[in-house]
Amino acid sequence: MAKKTKNIGYETVAKTRNNGKFASPNHKPLAGTLGVRLPVDLNEWVVEEAKRRGCTKNELIREAVRLMSQQQVS
Repeated sequence: MAKKTKNIGYETVAKTRNNGKFASPNHKPLAGTLGVRLPVDLNEWVVEEAKRRGCTKNELIREAVRLMSQQQVS
């Protein structure tokens, strides 16, 4: 018999409902999908760093790009 796991994705969706309609948990609207192929070593770092921080790889990459864009402005 398969081990029953907690469905965290469902809880995230349930928390983001707004009057019965799905609302994105993101504060800003997102643009289209951007696919990036990383070298193996960089991808391994992204995976490990996301695990360490307890976030998704997408959240980590968004934060890195946001910080780089802020440095460009300064």
